[in-house]
Amino acid sequence: MRHFVVLGGAGTIGKIVVHDLFESHKDNRIVIADYRESAALSLAESFNNPRVTARFLDANVLGSLIDALSGQNAVINCLQHNFNLSVMNAALISGTHYVDLGGLFSFTRKQLKLHKHFRRAGLTAVIGMGCSPGITNIQAAYAISKLGRARSIKIRVGNIDLSGNASKDLWFSYSAQTITEELTLRPWIFRNGKFQQISPRTGWELTEFPEPIGKIWTLWTRHSEIATLPLSFKRQGVKFCDFKVSFEPDFVEEIMRRYKTGWVLADFQKLMTSPKQPPQDYEVSRVTVDNLVVDCHAQSKPEWWASAGDINTGCPPSIVAQMIAEGAITERGVMPPEVAVPIQPFFAELKKRNMSIVETRLD
Repeated sequence: MRHFVVLGGAGTIGKIVVHDLFESHKDNRIVIADYRESAALSLAESFNNPRVTARFLDANVLGSLIDALSGQNAVINCLQHNFNLSVMNAALISGTHYVDLGGLFSFTRKQLKLHKHFRRAGLTAVIGMGCSPGITNIQAAYAISKLGRARSIKIRVGNIDLSGNASKDLWFSYSAQTITEELTLRPWIFRNGKFQQISPRTGWELTEFPEPIGKIWTLWTRHSEIATLPLSFKRQGVKFCDFKVSFEPDFVEEIMRRYKTGWVLADFQKLMTSPKQPPQDYEVSRVTVDNLVVDCHAQSKPEWWASAGDINTGCPPSIVAQMIAEGAITERGVMPPEVAVPIQPFFAELKKRNMSIVETRLD
């Protein structure tokens, strides 16, 4: 049996992790650990299977974290990044392998400092293992493995709603905390071989993605990939690395208008709504390394009520946690995806989940 605990397992991404773990292997046992006990219990009951159970968890209490992690092969941390260090501490104490979705650069740097502690404990921690960071890191590793060198790594993520029923009301499709931080905190880029901070909400670019997305606006936001990729591929000659994601200019303008009038996180969290019908969207995460473009295509999954962004964020940590549990990843310590994850086996797992990798050469 392989035992996994999903922290924040009743949340938007946590649900996808749970579904993927359940459908991937009949020997997977999953604990949904969440502060919202009723939501966790409801989700567990929906599987009608003893392989999925639920428990209340207050992640602010170290003892509770240690208790939840004890006896598990791996913990998949779907909580906000400000919990990452405390969950990693609990993983060390309980002897549990660790995977998370990212540390928004600053926490990532702090997490990397725990490398020796995890290595000495014989534990693996793969940090930033969603879509971006996560899949994009491995796309970069793949491109560099083909080229043998790299001077520039450019990451772009674009999404389009295909339902035709997009609401004109302001709402958040994922974490309100993450979106507001992405739009208000100063992003990091790696330019001329040095880490630099730039002004938020800058770098607007009309990026052309493959169909059905086409040309959409992207801009710089703070992200975790930039904290690791330039270091991981320093020997390959990386001098530039940046990340941009698609946001509608009108959306950003409205968020900032409310922010400047005194809105706080609790106000923005009220904009988080459950979809009234299954999502129908398409997302492409693009990594351009010098003249090689590597795209990852993802589609929504109506039967899970999951958007393309949910699928390409929630399935990767499940894949990697299972790789650790089954011994496909044996390196110990704290590592980013581009260092820890075997490229081709990972891409094969993406394909099983209807995500495809497409590469093209620029002229």
